[in-house]
Amino acid sequence: MRCSPGQFVVVIGSNGSGKSTLLNLVAGTLRLGAGRIHLGGRPLHHLKDHQRARWIGRVMQNPLEGTCPELTVAENLRLAERRNRPTLLAGGFLLGALGGIHPNGADRRRYRELLGDLGLPLADRLDEPVGQLSGGQRQTLSLVMATLGSPNLLLLDEHTAALDPRAEATVMALTDRLIRQFGTTTLMVTHSLEQALGHGDRLVMLHEGRLIGDWNAAEREQLDPPALRAMYGAAIVSSQSSSAPDGSSAP
Repeated sequence: MRCSPGQFVVVIGSNGSGKSTLLNLVAGTLRLGAGRIHLGGRPLHHLKDHQRARWIGRVMQNPLEGTCPELTVAENLRLAERRNRPTLLAGGFLLGALGGIHPNGADRRRYRELLGDLGLPLADRLDEPVGQLSGGQRQTLSLVMATLGSPNLLLLDEHTAALDPRAEATVMALTDRLIRQFGTTTLMVTHSLEQALGHGDRLVMLHEGRLIGDWNAAEREQLDPPALRAMYGAAIVSSQSSSAPDGSSAP
């Protein structure tokens, strides 16, 4: 699958369709068994995940996974900002960064302005340990951290699935704003058909690791949740039929 620079691609599919596996292969969490992965002409398939982190930002489903709870909001932002520094790649992410996670006055002013411009109340909580934030606030911070340093690619792995509806709306609004502001190429996995139909400029559907649907923004306007569910069902029936032991259609 090819993505154009700056494209916001939403990835949907039934459970086990390969959505998270796709992101893990791109991020380097899983090793590629065949094929190649390129980002902006740069081959990535031979690099480890912490090496790819120089160019890839990622937000996980669990709000607890994207931040360091013992560090303050400002220190988390500083750590994320240093992601693309070569020192992070020598000896591991955290060890390489320990000498520079404490923000100075200029850093703090920059973070306060960034969060304030985004309309986030975290601008007034820079010295608060992240472990004291709510799940929605931590996921908001994770999203901001993932876009610091202008990564070439942003991976969003069901990043609102663990949030309540109000926090989900806040995080999705921030997602749209950050992607528009930085023009970052983005892959977003979601189970929400409403999100799939309301965000991004390209929608793709996976089933058993195969691409079975690909729509641009205009084509997506002709779809609705029942139509997408019908496509899921048809794909499942087709795969069951093709895997019937005697070659006949599965019941």
